[in-house]
Amino acid sequence: MRKLYSKFFLMGALMLALGSAHAATGKGEAKHEGVASCAGGTCHGATAPLGDHGIRQDEYFIWQKQDVHGKAYLALAGEKSRQIGLRMGLDPLRASSCLSCHTETVPEHLRGERFLSSDGIGCEACHGPAGHWLAEHTKPGISLAEKESIGMRPTWKPQVRAQLCLSCHQGDAQHPITHAMMAAGHPPILFELDTFTTLQPPHYDRDADYAKRKGVQNPSRDWALGQVTAAQQFLQGISSGRLGSAMFPELMNFDCAACHHSMTAGRVTPGRTGAMPGGTVPLADTQLHWVGLWLQVMAPQTAEQWQKSWLALQSASGQSPAAVRAAASRMLGLLNGGVMPLALSQSPNTAQLQRLLDSIGALGRSSRAGDFATAQQAAMASVVMVNSLQASGAGGDAATRKAIDALYASVKSPDSFVMADYHRALASVAAAAHGSN
Repeated sequence: MRKLYSKFFLMGALMLALGSAHAATGKGEAKHEGVASCAGGTCHGATAPLGDHGIRQDEYFIWQKQDVHGKAYLALAGEKSRQIGLRMGLDPLRASSCLSCHTETVPEHLRGERFLSSDGIGCEACHGPAGHWLAEHTKPGISLAEKESIGMRPTWKPQVRAQLCLSCHQGDAQHPITHAMMAAGHPPILFELDTFTTLQPPHYDRDADYAKRKGVQNPSRDWALGQVTAAQQFLQGISSGRLGSAMFPELMNFDCAACHHSMTAGRVTPGRTGAMPGGTVPLADTQLHWVGLWLQVMAPQTAEQWQKSWLALQSASGQSPAAVRAAASRMLGLLNGGVMPLALSQSPNTAQLQRLLDSIGALGRSSRAGDFATAQQAAMASVVMVNSLQASGAGGDAATRKAIDALYASVKSPDSFVMADYHRALASVAAAAHGSN
């Protein structure tokens, strides 16, 4: 069902928000050999799956023909990018703020003979520079640990995959996302680990062989890890001082919808900013909210600590940048010490999945009732929970799918967002899921 929404979530979010992050190898800096080094017909360059080596072998063909990552650099030459560049006074094809997420930014001395920046986000952007592992990773019987030791990025680990994707889909020090970019016309950026992993054109088969080599796919675990990792990187950013220093702070750290909606929309909801006065602009804390919702089901005592930390963080935003940094640092300590270990070790059972789905259905009566960013995440989380329930033998009938279709439709665009429709859709999803059990 998610494929019906692939254009909705991916075209805007992926085409202009793709990224690379470079891993250390322990053997000195490795060269980036280029996409062409992987494209041999007996390696990953077949035009159809060969299926006799445990891998498809048509990975390059999928990337070239179907994956927008491969078109990320070319997008910078398009009219939309040109207009954004004009408004910002820069050349998108040369500006580091654009190139950092639209191609691999590799120093000249680390570029192999086949490396081309114009390849955009290629194999090595995700799997790591191939200089140390290109010849080694095909050896019969090589283990995942050995692959990782020679410099391959372990994208089979959901936390690593989340960190990699979020480096550009949320931004970090090396991949800055600013309010100026958004004001100039850059599409809003969206991400949820399980949904985006599913919608990206797969270049591997999730079969028994894959599960044996790299572990069984677990959507609800990956969803939680994605939310926790997003919260971690957000807190790291603001605790390290990326708040801005002018009269206005870096507004990407704050909730866009708090300002960008009709003045008569009546979206202020009591409790949205904790104890802060109504109308206060909250931090962009959607990921913090979803971590809290997950903790209420999986670890209620930790959820109480998380809620107190969130209240302290929002209150600090009305005090000073130093207070925000300190509160974010404390919340980050709780996440690293208590929340992340839970996300790495626990997956919800059937009863907990149902409770999570019920919590999503109750959002229309919560302090997040009018939060569009939360609404988008609610649609994606609903699919994850329903799919997971179905996999466990509960839920997932036609009525539930129809209700989720309506939920997705209600969050298609912030310009057409009608809270009443969204709230009805939320309630229908929870009711339909109960009815199918």
